[in-house]
Amino acid sequence: MKLIDNWRAVVGKSWAFWLSILSAALSALEVWLPMANILFPPKTFAIASGAVAVLAAVARVVYQATLHEEKPDVR
Repeated sequence: MKLIDNWRAVVGKSWAFWLSILSAALSALEVWLPMANILFPPKTFAIASGAVAVLAAVARVVYQATLHEEKPDVR
């Protein structure tokens, strides 16, 4: 396995990356906060995590101009 050349740009600017991180955090909250049912209805974090995961999949295929900055032609 090899990292892509512009991995730092992807980590900093990619919607799909950050939405995936958010989805994982929401999943973790559902596991770690079982007492949160007092404040939130049951399955709130599971539903939010699923919705964010779908958005991450969509963001993965959306063109993001900030990730594709034109490089000057060096000769």
